[in-house]
Amino acid sequence: MDHPLERYALRPVRSPQEWSVYHAIRRDAIFSALLPGQAYDEHDPDEFQHRHLPHALVRDGEIIGTVRIDLVGEAQAGLRLIAIRPDLQRQGHGSVLLRLAEHAARGLGRNEIVINAHPTSLSFYLANGYREGEWRDAKPVPANLIRVGKRLS
Repeated sequence: MDHPLERYALRPVRSPQEWSVYHAIRRDAIFSALLPGQAYDEHDPDEFQHRHLPHALVRDGEIIGTVRIDLVGEAQAGLRLIAIRPDLQRQGHGSVLLRLAEHAARGLGRNEIVINAHPTSLSFYLANGYREGEWRDAKPVPANLIRVGKRLS
């Protein structure tokens, strides 16, 4: 699908209302759909570390997706809890989110992206240039996830 990038922005989550939408998307698209039985904690301390940067994907002024860009070491960025609102999935927005997050990571001096992918999303990441392998990250690969990575040009 063709998605003119000028309709989109990836920006830090700011207002209480934006935080509410950010958490709702993650709760619905990730925890309810892919991690049943695992509680979502919007007050998780990991979310508020100074090298962890929560972002919202905005299209035409509306938040439709989420990603947290974690600065890992000097060269890597970890993209965490990537989600698109469930009613808007499989329409190309996730690929736009990845492109914008990669651009943001490059702007933060990072040249490598690391993602811990849910098995159901592996084909999506592979289609967007990510590969399985020995990618470095701050922590081991969580159980039932697959680590993928990409070097930015």
